[in-house]
Amino acid sequence: MTADRVDVHITLAGSLWLAQVDGVAGGMSARTLKELHGDVAEGLPFLFADRAQPPKPVYHYALPGLSEQDLDDFAALQRQAAAIAEDYTRTLKKRVKHMHELGLSDGDIGELLGLTKQRIQQIRSSTNDESRQVS
Repeated sequence: MTADRVDVHITLAGSLWLAQVDGVAGGMSARTLKELHGDVAEGLPFLFADRAQPPKPVYHYALPGLSEQDLDDFAALQRQAAAIAEDYTRTLKKRVKHMHELGLSDGDIGELLGLTKQRIQQIRSSTNDESRQVS
């Protein structure tokens, strides 16, 4: 635990999620993980009322057959997938715009890119909407 962060250890006991905040006696429980996260966030200002800002929770999960490394690896994979999706979308919009400027029809662009004519129309429409918002 540092001044701006606090470790919160979470386990599952039957149908209840349990949280233990480092340095605090007792714990919290909830029926769903989302509810427990909310309870922890709401409780930290009261548990650390002596601080100007409550610490941010750093969650640690102890679940059978699932390690923190498993969760960290999946989170890294999610970040990579999001970056790839963003790059794909940006590149797709540029290619569609360029092909359209060359005079290709939406159907031909779709055929070249392996997409439907309707999807090309959606992409061009969203690109046009974005350029109008920026102007």
